[in-house]
Amino acid sequence: MKPVSPPQAEGATLFSRNFLLAWVSSFLFFGSFYLLLPTLPLYVLWNLGGKESEIGLIIGVFTISAVLVRPFAGRLADEKGRKGLMLLGALVFFLSSPLYYFTPTVPWLLGLRLFHGIGIAAFTTGAMALVADLAPATRRGEAMGFYGMSPNLAMLAIPALGIVILNAYGFLVLFLLSAGLAFLSFLLSVPIAERRSPVPAGPANRGALFSRPALSPAFLAFCLSTTYAAVISFIPLFAIKHELGNPGLFFMASAATLILVRAPAGKASDKYGRAFVLVPGMAAVGISMILLPLATPLWAFLAVAGLYGLGFGAVQPTLVALVVDRVGAKERGAAMGTFTAAFDVGIGLGSILWG
Repeated sequence: MKPVSPPQAEGATLFSRNFLLAWVSSFLFFGSFYLLLPTLPLYVLWNLGGKESEIGLIIGVFTISAVLVRPFAGRLADEKGRKGLMLLGALVFFLSSPLYYFTPTVPWLLGLRLFHGIGIAAFTTGAMALVADLAPATRRGEAMGFYGMSPNLAMLAIPALGIVILNAYGFLVLFLLSAGLAFLSFLLSVPIAERRSPVPAGPANRGALFSRPALSPAFLAFCLSTTYAAVISFIPLFAIKHELGNPGLFFMASAATLILVRAPAGKASDKYGRAFVLVPGMAAVGISMILLPLATPLWAFLAVAGLYGLGFGAVQPTLVALVVDRVGAKERGAAMGTFTAAFDVGIGLGSILWG
Protein backbone atom coordinates (compact mmCIF):
# COMPACT_ATOMS: atom_id res chain seq x y z
CA MET A 1 0.00 0.00 0.00
CA LYS A 2 1.33 3.42 -0.94
CA PRO A 3 1.84 5.84 1.95
CA VAL A 4 -0.79 8.53 2.29
CA SER A 5 0.54 12.05 1.83
CA PRO A 6 0.23 14.32 4.86
CA PRO A 7 -2.35 17.09 4.72
CA GLN A 8 0.20 19.73 3.67
CA ALA A 9 2.16 17.63 1.23
CA GLU A 10 1.48 20.13 -1.52
CA GLY A 11 4.04 22.46 -0.01
CA ALA A 12 3.77 26.19 0.03
CA THR A 13 1.74 26.31 -3.20
CA LEU A 14 -1.76 27.63 -2.71
CA PHE A 15 -3.08 27.14 -6.22
CA SER A 16 -2.84 23.37 -6.59
CA ARG A 17 -5.16 21.40 -8.87
CA ASN A 18 -7.29 20.30 -5.92
CA PHE A 19 -7.52 23.84 -4.54
CA LEU A 20 -8.63 25.22 -7.91
CA LEU A 21 -11.24 22.49 -8.36
CA ALA A 22 -12.62 23.22 -4.89
CA TRP A 23 -12.57 26.95 -5.66
CA VAL A 24 -14.56 26.67 -8.90
CA SER A 25 -16.94 24.09 -7.43
CA SER A 26 -17.66 26.46 -4.53
CA PHE A 27 -18.23 29.36 -6.92
CA LEU A 28 -20.88 27.37 -8.78
CA PHE A 29 -22.44 26.06 -5.57
CA PHE A 30 -22.82 29.55 -4.14
CA GLY A 31 -23.99 30.80 -7.52
CA SER A 32 -26.92 28.41 -7.12
CA PHE A 33 -27.51 29.85 -3.64
CA TYR A 34 -27.20 33.52 -4.57
CA LEU A 35 -29.60 33.26 -7.51
CA LEU A 36 -32.32 32.70 -4.92
CA LEU A 37 -31.08 35.16 -2.31
CA PRO A 38 -32.79 38.36 -3.57
CA THR A 39 -35.58 36.58 -5.45
CA LEU A 40 -37.02 34.13 -2.92
CA PRO A 41 -38.50 36.91 -0.73
CA LEU A 42 -40.26 38.19 -3.85
CA TYR A 43 -41.53 34.69 -4.67
CA VAL A 44 -43.03 34.45 -1.18
CA LEU A 45 -44.80 37.81 -1.52
CA TRP A 46 -45.91 37.62 -5.15
CA ASN A 47 -46.63 33.94 -5.78
CA LEU A 48 -47.51 32.52 -2.37
CA GLY A 49 -49.19 35.56 -0.84
CA GLY A 50 -46.86 35.51 2.15
CA LYS A 51 -46.26 38.31 4.63
CA GLU A 52 -43.10 40.29 5.20
CA SER A 53 -42.79 38.84 8.70
CA GLU A 54 -42.80 35.33 7.20
CA ILE A 55 -39.76 36.07 5.06
CA GLY A 56 -37.46 36.14 8.07
CA LEU A 57 -38.93 32.81 9.18
CA ILE A 58 -38.31 31.26 5.76
CA ILE A 59 -34.72 32.45 5.72
CA GLY A 60 -34.25 31.29 9.30
CA VAL A 61 -35.73 27.81 8.75
CA PHE A 62 -33.09 27.19 6.09
CA THR A 63 -30.45 27.42 8.79
CA ILE A 64 -32.25 25.21 11.30
CA SER A 65 -31.54 22.05 9.33
CA ALA A 66 -28.03 23.32 8.63
CA VAL A 67 -27.37 23.76 12.34
CA LEU A 68 -28.71 20.30 13.15
CA VAL A 69 -26.71 18.64 10.38
CA ARG A 70 -23.36 20.43 10.75
CA PRO A 71 -22.04 18.57 13.84
CA PHE A 72 -22.68 15.24 12.10
CA ALA A 73 -21.24 16.63 8.85
CA GLY A 74 -18.08 17.62 10.72
CA ARG A 75 -17.76 14.13 12.21
CA LEU A 76 -18.27 12.52 8.80
CA ALA A 77 -15.68 14.84 7.27
CA ASP A 78 -13.11 13.60 9.79
CA GLU A 79 -14.10 9.93 9.58
CA LYS A 80 -15.04 9.42 5.92
CA GLY A 81 -13.54 12.33 4.03
CA ARG A 82 -14.28 15.85 2.87
CA LYS A 83 -15.21 15.30 -0.79
CA GLY A 84 -18.22 13.09 -0.10
CA LEU A 85 -19.86 15.92 1.83
CA MET A 86 -19.25 18.34 -1.03
CA LEU A 87 -20.93 15.91 -3.42
CA LEU A 88 -23.88 15.43 -1.08
CA GLY A 89 -24.37 19.16 -0.63
CA ALA A 90 -24.31 19.88 -4.35
CA LEU A 91 -26.77 17.05 -4.99
CA VAL A 92 -29.23 18.39 -2.40
CA PHE A 93 -29.04 21.86 -4.01
CA PHE A 94 -29.62 20.33 -7.44
CA LEU A 95 -32.75 18.53 -6.24
CA SER A 96 -34.13 21.40 -4.15
CA SER A 97 -34.08 24.34 -6.54
CA PRO A 98 -36.69 23.16 -9.09
CA LEU A 99 -39.06 22.11 -6.30
CA TYR A 100 -39.56 25.74 -5.24
CA TYR A 101 -41.70 26.30 -8.31
CA PHE A 102 -44.17 23.62 -7.19
CA THR A 103 -44.60 24.67 -3.55
CA PRO A 104 -48.26 25.74 -3.19
CA THR A 105 -48.14 27.41 0.23
CA VAL A 106 -45.73 28.92 2.73
CA PRO A 107 -45.81 25.81 5.01
CA TRP A 108 -44.76 23.62 2.07
CA LEU A 109 -41.99 26.09 1.32
CA LEU A 110 -40.79 25.87 4.91
CA GLY A 111 -40.46 22.10 4.57
CA LEU A 112 -38.45 22.47 1.39
CA ARG A 113 -36.18 25.01 3.05
CA LEU A 114 -35.42 22.47 5.78
CA PHE A 115 -34.28 19.98 3.14
CA HIS A 116 -32.36 22.61 1.19
CA GLY A 117 -30.43 23.62 4.31
CA ILE A 118 -28.87 20.15 4.52
CA GLY A 119 -27.03 20.94 1.30
CA ILE A 120 -25.24 24.03 2.51
CA ALA A 121 -24.31 22.34 5.79
CA ALA A 122 -22.74 19.38 4.03
CA PHE A 123 -20.96 21.23 1.23
CA THR A 124 -19.44 24.10 3.17
CA THR A 125 -18.27 21.92 6.08
CA GLY A 126 -16.55 19.51 3.72
CA ALA A 127 -15.08 22.20 1.48
CA MET A 128 -13.64 24.30 4.30
CA ALA A 129 -12.05 21.25 5.94
CA LEU A 130 -10.61 20.23 2.56
CA VAL A 131 -9.08 23.64 1.93
CA ALA A 132 -7.67 23.67 5.48
CA ASP A 133 -5.95 20.36 4.68
CA LEU A 134 -4.44 21.81 1.53
CA ALA A 135 -3.29 25.12 3.05
CA PRO A 136 0.36 25.46 4.13
CA ALA A 137 0.51 26.14 7.87
CA THR A 138 2.22 29.52 7.44
CA ARG A 139 -0.31 30.72 4.87
CA ARG A 140 -3.64 29.65 6.35
CA GLY A 141 -5.14 33.10 6.53
CA GLU A 142 -4.08 33.83 2.96
CA ALA A 143 -5.45 30.49 1.76
CA MET A 144 -8.79 31.04 3.44
CA GLY A 145 -8.89 34.54 2.01
CA PHE A 146 -8.37 33.32 -1.54
CA TYR A 147 -10.80 30.43 -1.13
CA GLY A 148 -13.42 32.77 0.29
CA MET A 149 -13.25 34.84 -2.88
CA SER A 150 -15.24 32.13 -4.69
CA PRO A 151 -18.54 32.75 -2.84
CA ASN A 152 -17.77 36.47 -2.84
CA LEU A 153 -17.43 36.56 -6.62
CA ALA A 154 -20.69 34.66 -6.82
CA MET A 155 -22.25 37.28 -4.54
CA LEU A 156 -20.84 40.03 -6.74
CA ALA A 157 -22.42 38.84 -9.97
CA ILE A 158 -25.26 36.44 -9.26
CA PRO A 159 -27.87 38.30 -7.11
CA ALA A 160 -28.32 41.10 -9.63
CA LEU A 161 -28.34 38.51 -12.43
CA GLY A 162 -31.09 36.67 -10.58
CA ILE A 163 -33.31 39.78 -10.65
CA VAL A 164 -32.63 40.23 -14.39
CA ILE A 165 -33.50 36.60 -15.12
CA LEU A 166 -36.62 36.83 -13.01
CA ASN A 167 -37.84 39.93 -14.84
CA ALA A 168 -37.07 38.45 -18.26
CA TYR A 169 -38.02 34.78 -17.91
CA GLY A 170 -39.86 34.23 -14.63
CA PHE A 171 -39.37 32.02 -11.61
CA LEU A 172 -39.30 28.63 -13.39
CA VAL A 173 -36.22 29.48 -15.46
CA LEU A 174 -34.60 31.02 -12.40
CA PHE A 175 -35.06 27.84 -10.32
CA LEU A 176 -33.86 25.59 -13.17
CA LEU A 177 -30.73 27.70 -13.63
CA SER A 178 -30.04 27.43 -9.91
CA ALA A 179 -30.28 23.63 -10.21
CA GLY A 180 -27.95 23.65 -13.21
CA LEU A 181 -25.23 25.52 -11.33
CA ALA A 182 -25.49 23.03 -8.45
CA PHE A 183 -25.12 20.12 -10.89
CA LEU A 184 -21.96 21.66 -12.39
CA SER A 185 -20.59 22.05 -8.86
CA PHE A 186 -21.24 18.34 -8.30
CA LEU A 187 -19.38 17.39 -11.48
CA LEU A 188 -16.33 19.49 -10.60
CA SER A 189 -16.16 18.03 -7.09
CA VAL A 190 -15.86 14.47 -8.43
CA PRO A 191 -12.18 14.64 -9.54
CA ILE A 192 -10.94 16.31 -6.34
CA ALA A 193 -8.30 14.17 -4.61
CA GLU A 194 -8.08 14.43 -0.83
CA ARG A 195 -4.69 14.54 0.83
CA ARG A 196 -5.26 13.33 4.36
CA SER A 197 -4.59 10.25 6.45
CA PRO A 198 -7.66 7.99 6.82
CA VAL A 199 -9.11 7.52 10.30
CA PRO A 200 -9.15 3.83 11.32
CA ALA A 201 -12.64 2.43 11.81
CA GLY A 202 -13.92 1.68 15.29
CA PRO A 203 -15.67 3.34 18.26
CA ALA A 204 -12.34 4.41 19.77
CA ASN A 205 -11.65 6.61 16.73
CA ARG A 206 -15.13 8.05 16.40
CA GLY A 207 -14.93 11.75 15.73
CA ALA A 208 -16.31 14.45 18.00
CA LEU A 209 -19.54 16.27 17.25
CA PHE A 210 -18.29 19.59 18.65
CA SER A 211 -14.87 21.18 18.97
CA ARG A 212 -14.11 23.01 22.22
CA PRO A 213 -11.12 24.94 20.77
CA ALA A 214 -13.42 26.36 18.09
CA LEU A 215 -16.00 27.77 20.53
CA SER A 216 -14.61 31.30 20.98
CA PRO A 217 -14.12 31.94 17.22
CA ALA A 218 -17.56 30.38 16.73
CA PHE A 219 -19.10 32.94 19.12
CA LEU A 220 -17.61 35.77 17.08
CA ALA A 221 -18.96 34.12 13.93
CA PHE A 222 -22.40 34.02 15.57
CA CYS A 223 -22.25 37.76 16.27
CA LEU A 224 -21.14 38.47 12.70
CA SER A 225 -23.84 36.35 11.12
CA THR A 226 -26.70 38.03 12.98
CA THR A 227 -25.89 41.12 10.91
CA TYR A 228 -25.76 39.01 7.76
CA ALA A 229 -29.24 37.71 8.61
CA ALA A 230 -30.64 41.23 8.51
CA VAL A 231 -28.94 41.91 5.19
CA ILE A 232 -30.08 38.80 3.30
CA SER A 233 -33.61 38.87 4.71
CA PHE A 234 -34.59 42.50 4.32
CA ILE A 235 -32.29 44.35 1.91
CA PRO A 236 -34.58 43.43 -1.05
CA LEU A 237 -37.59 44.89 0.77
CA PHE A 238 -35.63 47.93 2.01
CA ALA A 239 -34.41 48.71 -1.51
CA ILE A 240 -37.90 48.42 -3.00
CA LYS A 241 -39.51 50.50 -0.24
CA HIS A 242 -37.05 53.36 -0.73
CA GLU A 243 -36.97 53.02 -4.55
CA LEU A 244 -33.25 52.23 -4.65
CA GLY A 245 -33.44 50.07 -7.77
CA ASN A 246 -32.18 46.51 -8.14
CA PRO A 247 -31.62 45.03 -4.63
CA GLY A 248 -28.75 43.02 -6.07
CA LEU A 249 -26.71 46.24 -6.24
CA PHE A 250 -26.20 46.09 -2.47
CA PHE A 251 -24.78 42.58 -2.71
CA MET A 252 -22.60 43.59 -5.66
CA ALA A 253 -21.13 46.55 -3.78
CA SER A 254 -20.47 44.57 -0.61
CA ALA A 255 -19.01 41.66 -2.56
CA ALA A 256 -16.67 44.00 -4.44
CA THR A 257 -15.00 45.14 -1.22
CA LEU A 258 -15.13 41.59 0.15
CA ILE A 259 -13.10 40.40 -2.82
CA LEU A 260 -10.58 43.22 -2.53
CA VAL A 261 -9.94 42.79 1.19
CA ARG A 262 -10.05 39.02 1.78
CA ALA A 263 -6.61 37.96 0.58
CA PRO A 264 -4.71 40.99 1.97
CA ALA A 265 -6.55 40.65 5.30
CA GLY A 266 -5.73 36.96 5.48
CA LYS A 267 -2.09 37.64 4.69
CA ALA A 268 -1.98 40.40 7.33
CA SER A 269 -3.42 38.03 9.93
CA ASP A 270 -0.69 35.50 9.09
CA LYS A 271 1.98 38.16 9.55
CA TYR A 272 0.70 40.31 12.41
CA GLY A 273 -1.74 38.03 14.23
CA ARG A 274 -5.46 37.38 13.99
CA ALA A 275 -6.56 40.15 16.38
CA PHE A 276 -4.81 42.74 14.20
CA VAL A 277 -7.48 42.10 11.56
CA LEU A 278 -10.45 41.01 13.68
CA VAL A 279 -10.83 44.16 15.81
CA PRO A 280 -11.08 46.78 13.03
CA GLY A 281 -13.08 44.38 10.87
CA MET A 282 -15.78 43.87 13.49
CA ALA A 283 -15.87 47.62 14.10
CA ALA A 284 -16.51 48.25 10.39
CA VAL A 285 -19.41 45.78 10.40
CA GLY A 286 -20.96 47.42 13.46
CA ILE A 287 -20.69 50.94 12.04
CA SER A 288 -22.26 49.86 8.75
CA MET A 289 -25.26 48.40 10.58
CA ILE A 290 -25.77 51.70 12.43
CA LEU A 291 -25.64 53.68 9.18
CA LEU A 292 -27.76 51.34 7.03
CA PRO A 293 -31.24 52.58 8.12
CA LEU A 294 -30.16 56.12 7.19
CA ALA A 295 -28.77 55.14 3.77
CA THR A 296 -31.79 55.99 1.63
CA PRO A 297 -29.97 57.85 -1.19
CA LEU A 298 -28.50 55.30 -3.61
CA TRP A 299 -24.93 56.54 -3.16
CA ALA A 300 -25.19 56.13 0.63
CA PHE A 301 -26.82 52.72 0.23
CA LEU A 302 -23.89 51.50 -1.88
CA ALA A 303 -21.28 53.15 0.38
CA VAL A 304 -22.67 51.35 3.43
CA ALA A 305 -22.69 48.12 1.44
CA GLY A 306 -19.01 48.65 0.69
CA LEU A 307 -18.18 49.30 4.34
CA TYR A 308 -20.09 46.19 5.37
CA GLY A 309 -18.21 44.10 2.82
CA LEU A 310 -14.90 45.54 4.00
CA GLY A 311 -15.49 44.46 7.59
CA PHE A 312 -17.06 41.11 6.76
CA GLY A 313 -14.33 40.25 4.27
CA ALA A 314 -11.63 40.92 6.84
CA VAL A 315 -13.26 39.05 9.72
CA GLN A 316 -14.64 35.86 8.20
CA PRO A 317 -11.45 34.29 6.71
CA THR A 318 -9.44 35.38 9.75
CA LEU A 319 -11.85 33.55 12.05
CA VAL A 320 -11.61 30.41 9.91
CA ALA A 321 -7.80 30.57 10.06
CA LEU A 322 -7.99 31.02 13.84
CA VAL A 323 -10.10 27.86 14.13
CA VAL A 324 -7.60 25.87 12.04
CA ASP A 325 -4.74 27.22 14.19
CA ARG A 326 -6.34 25.71 17.27
CA VAL A 327 -7.03 22.13 16.12
CA GLY A 328 -5.13 19.21 14.64
CA ALA A 329 -5.70 17.80 11.15
CA LYS A 330 -7.91 14.96 12.44
CA GLU A 331 -10.28 17.41 14.16
CA ARG A 332 -10.73 19.93 11.37
CA GLY A 333 -14.06 18.55 10.25
CA ALA A 334 -15.53 18.85 13.74
CA ALA A 335 -14.01 22.31 14.14
CA MET A 336 -15.46 23.51 10.83
CA GLY A 337 -18.81 21.98 11.79
CA THR A 338 -18.82 23.83 15.11
CA PHE A 339 -17.75 27.11 13.53
CA THR A 340 -20.20 27.02 10.62
CA ALA A 341 -23.03 25.84 12.90
CA ALA A 342 -22.54 28.96 15.02
CA PHE A 343 -22.65 31.06 11.87
CA ASP A 344 -25.91 29.37 10.87
CA VAL A 345 -27.44 29.86 14.32
CA GLY A 346 -26.73 33.58 13.99
CA ILE A 347 -28.44 33.71 10.60
CA GLY A 348 -31.42 31.68 11.77
CA LEU A 349 -32.03 33.51 15.04
CA GLY A 350 -31.22 36.86 13.50
CA SER A 351 -33.63 36.37 10.59
CA ILE A 352 -36.49 35.35 12.85
CA LEU A 353 -35.75 38.04 15.46
CA TRP A 354 -35.40 40.89 12.96
CA GLY A 355 -38.49 39.63 11.11
